[in-house]
Amino acid sequence: MNHFHSRLMLLFFTLIPSMAQAEVIELSAEQLANVELSTTIVSVRESHARLPLSGSLSADRRKSYRVAPVVDGMVTGLQVVAHDRVRKGQVLASLRSNNLGQAQGDYLETLARYELAQAERERIEGLWKDGVVAESRWLKVNSEHKVARATLEARRRLLSLTGLSDEQIEQLSKGPARLAEFDLISPIDGLVTNVEIESGQFLSAGQVAFHVDDLSTLWVEVRIPVASLPQIVLEAEALVEVQARPSQPYQGRLESLGGEVDQQSQTLAGRIVLDNPDGLLRPGMYAEVVLSGVSSKGLMVPASARFLIGDQAYLFKALGNGRFEPVAVETGMEMDGWVSVLTNMAADTKIVREGVAELKSHWQYQGGE
Repeated sequence: MNHFHSRLMLLFFTLIPSMAQAEVIELSAEQLANVELSTTIVSVRESHARLPLSGSLSADRRKSYRVAPVVDGMVTGLQVVAHDRVRKGQVLASLRSNNLGQAQGDYLETLARYELAQAERERIEGLWKDGVVAESRWLKVNSEHKVARATLEARRRLLSLTGLSDEQIEQLSKGPARLAEFDLISPIDGLVTNVEIESGQFLSAGQVAFHVDDLSTLWVEVRIPVASLPQIVLEAEALVEVQARPSQPYQGRLESLGGEVDQQSQTLAGRIVLDNPDGLLRPGMYAEVVLSGVSSKGLMVPASARFLIGDQAYLFKALGNGRFEPVAVETGMEMDGWVSVLTNMAADTKIVREGVAELKSHWQYQGGE
């Protein structure tokens, strides 16, 4: 056993000079000619994190409308179909409603009574001022006029609640040609993305008939890994690319982050608002997103200069005359193709930028790691 230990210790101390020599790599002129190397210097830079994500497009909920009748009715005419572009105020469908007809009839009857009460009030007021009728008669007529006016205002409000505009209500007294009929109109300029009715169908109050979306802006729904959240700031710029327009990204911004992390995927929902100036984008499209993150300023090296041995990061310091020294460093996250250097390196240090893999092979061959 003593003889074995002696041989083992001798072998260990024999290797130490070899390992020490391998801390600096020397390449001959012939070896340098066969290796494509380029160098740069460690410098102070400002860079932004770039987070690649995948997402899908959806309609901007603030610009999406579900058009439904306020009262029950039968569809008598369908004016638009899915995929039609419509303008604000355009008629989408015509309906007929018995309930609306009853409310309109009650309004017209109340209007007639009010007009009679108004005329009677004016007549009695004149007679009362002339001393022809007693004050009690004038007070009674004036009271009846107030009741008629209040009833008329109540009937008018009921018609407003059915969806009729002030102009449509005014038209009733001039000629009730469309009694019991009303229209569903588009509340915005947009695209009819879905039609859920057909002519002859009975609709209940509140039943959705049309989906109209303004697609001038869209949302991009993304899932952001929890580990990347420190890099993210609201209102960050986002470049969004879709298959319909490859290599020509759209610009958007990160509007909001979700309030709860998905336990299974450990991601947080993010919403990007995207302008759609050419109208090419549609809800449901898949998108590739590059999200700009927080900026960082400090010592930086190209990402290609860093290499790993296990969990340890290294850079090759260029010493000149074909000599290179592997230096263990602590580095931060990669941003825009650059990596921050946190320790063990001074500014203006010359390092190898390209050809790192070949130098690593020489180092390992010489016994570096």
